[in-house]
Amino acid sequence: MGKLAMILSKLLPERWTRKGCTGSTVRLDSRAAETKGWKDKVQTSITTTSQEKARPYQLDPDFPCPYPRPVEEIRKSEYPHMNNGIYLDHGGTTIYSLSLINRFTSLLTSNLYGNPHSANQPAQISGQMVDSIRLKALTFFGADPANYDLIFVANSTAAIKLVADSFRDLAEKTRSGSFWYGYHRDAHTSLVGVRELTKNGDHRCFATDKEVEDWLDNPDEGHGKEASSLRLFAYPGQSNLTGRRLPLSWPGRIRNNSKKSPNTYTLLDAAALAMTSPLHAIFADPSTAPDFVCVSFYKIFGFPDLGGLIVRKDSGHILALRKYFGGGTVSMVSTIGPASGTWHMSKGLETHATTSPEEVKGTGIQPGHAMGNGGLHEGLEDGTLPFHSILALGEAIDVHGEVFGSMENISRHVSALVGRLYKGVSGLRYANGQVLCKVYFEDEDDEALGKDSRERGGQIYGDARKQGPTVAFNVFGEDGRYISYADVERMANERGVFVRSGGKLFPLCSLS
Repeated sequence: MGKLAMILSKLLPERWTRKGCTGSTVRLDSRAAETKGWKDKVQTSITTTSQEKARPYQLDPDFPCPYPRPVEEIRKSEYPHMNNGIYLDHGGTTIYSLSLINRFTSLLTSNLYGNPHSANQPAQISGQMVDSIRLKALTFFGADPANYDLIFVANSTAAIKLVADSFRDLAEKTRSGSFWYGYHRDAHTSLVGVRELTKNGDHRCFATDKEVEDWLDNPDEGHGKEASSLRLFAYPGQSNLTGRRLPLSWPGRIRNNSKKSPNTYTLLDAAALAMTSPLHAIFADPSTAPDFVCVSFYKIFGFPDLGGLIVRKDSGHILALRKYFGGGTVSMVSTIGPASGTWHMSKGLETHATTSPEEVKGTGIQPGHAMGNGGLHEGLEDGTLPFHSILALGEAIDVHGEVFGSMENISRHVSALVGRLYKGVSGLRYANGQVLCKVYFEDEDDEALGKDSRERGGQIYGDARKQGPTVAFNVFGEDGRYISYADVERMANERGVFVRSGGKLFPLCSLS
């Protein structure tokens, strides 16, 4: 019996059989869904992982191990702490490796690290360490430090909020006093929440990829003369619910269509995508890359609990002109005197690039205004940096490369696993023939309409261009009734199977 079948057999009645189900290495990331059009019932998602306990793929010709060492060996040496239960919530965070923790601990106990804002020797060591790891992280993502900067933040939500607050502040200087915001329906709530910073309902949710495509062809449609001149479009690289991967060509199309849509910027939520996919293609060409990309390092490495905002330097002035400042983000500040006379100088504005008339048209900024370029992060990282966490990040990147080789290896591995997993899950049956799991996937390919859903699903799952390593499904009882996500999670916890359920973080899971 395959591992998935064994897991489900612990949660459901015993009288069921499997049909076409083979063993797979999986991680279960259950997300509740009461979604209109999907029978308004619960959904659960299973996500594959390269770190979950597996049979030896190097012995299976269908699954040649892409890593420097066999999966079983990696599991035994790097993840012994996963023996304390069946951990299936990798969508929330993956599991940290033993080597990472040991190396980080060794650094902490053999060196003295001070606050980077001080000038003593321990502080200088920390400052140099932070600078080098910032460059290492950009290199890991394939983002050339000459064209991109990395701002360390608490998590992806904090990165999104930084962008949103900056747009709100800058928009107040424009004629309309607000900015327009568009977002895809697959967005995490952190992206949806940005709409609340616009005024007069100046936002739009795109229900389908086609709606986005139509808007890209006619970006000014529906915008009157008094429409906001500053615009932001945001979407996830990978759906948190179904794992569908969205087009990465949209930011380039928006920028290359600048004559029709001036001052339109893009924000890509890559937190889910970056877990199992390399991002090099996103950053390879700065002229087509998103203006802002948010990531969560703990989703990739398990530790540290840290996030990042990767900024295209040519777009950094949007952030550098935010109102708030704190900690070491300013080089000079006045405090005494009338409110109209107080001022401050952000470190993000101290460098050399200047704006052109075309670049600042409609924003209220004067042409020739000095903009942050190389030191943008210095004006945006409020207060003392989490320098111990950044130290751990450097070790995480190194260990990750040694254990797995590359993100390309992980992508190949999990894509093969999720393809096999889909075939197994979609074929599960009770002894009476009742379907055990109904699998859901989104298909934006009009030519595929009318095809057998299982056949089409088999073409999508396993294709890393279209689908991430997540399978979303409903669980049925033998009588054909849905089993609620709350019951599934409760029974799972009782049996040492650790899943994630609920739909609060993903609006697509809620009734429309």
